[in-house]
Amino acid sequence: MAIKKFQISKILIPYDFSETAALSLEHAVHMAKLHKAEIVLMHVVESASFTSAIAHAFSKGYEKDVEGESTEKLKELARKIHSETSVTVSVKTYIGRIYKKIVNAATDIGADIIVMGTHGTSGYERFSVGTNTAKVVSEANCPVLSVQTHAKKVGFKKIVLPVDESPSSRQKVNYALEMARHYGSHVYILGLINFNNEENKRKFKIKVEQVEEWLQKHDVSCEIGYVTGDNLAKMTMEYSEKVDADLVVIMTEQEFLITGFFLGTWATQVVNHSKIPVMTVHPEPVSGDKISTGY
Repeated sequence: MAIKKFQISKILIPYDFSETAALSLEHAVHMAKLHKAEIVLMHVVESASFTSAIAHAFSKGYEKDVEGESTEKLKELARKIHSETSVTVSVKTYIGRIYKKIVNAATDIGADIIVMGTHGTSGYERFSVGTNTAKVVSEANCPVLSVQTHAKKVGFKKIVLPVDESPSSRQKVNYALEMARHYGSHVYILGLINFNNEENKRKFKIKVEQVEEWLQKHDVSCEIGYVTGDNLAKMTMEYSEKVDADLVVIMTEQEFLITGFFLGTWATQVVNHSKIPVMTVHPEPVSGDKISTGY
């Protein structure tokens, strides 16, 4: 079976000089050292829209000034990181729509992962997809690691890997596997049950046990847990907090066939509300129940 291996050699960090950006940078530097990867620091000066020609010309001059200042600050930060860690760091500054520039930059530089801070929202019932982080997660071609200010710990010793009954759900297993290998993590395989049919439950548990066997085959410490309910996001986050997890690995479109949402209500809620860093992965196309890349 062909296996899609996840390797990290280039990390893109959107940096807005905020507290969450600084925290995401800590995570990225630690990741770069473990994977012997290089870092690309980027800042986006959001372009303003003005109707008058005079205001437009003024805004362009202002944006260029800010772009220059941001570039110098990024270069200073890059030099500091390199001198302290020997990690190779390059910088890029853009003017435009934030999430679009991040997505395009990731493609242009061939980023293996984007690490970025998110301010999130409050309350499980809010399905906001308007944040830059949620839009990047939805559109980026590579995995995205989103970090909120609650996540003070750097490094991932406990990874939660939620598995549902959707055809693509298990595709993220290899991503969790590679992260666990590099970080020396214990993986909590979380079977999410939101159906009542006993025969389906039996078949589902067999699939979850196959994930456990695959991780154990690759010398990754793991265990299985099950939760039952209707709100997959809430179930995932509550379980993650219960086991004091450091990272949750989810799919971005795994709910598409069920909910009709592009990003999915589960993914949206987890990215916006999780106090624990979240790594989101795009699934490969699937045919029926067959997983195209294996796990």
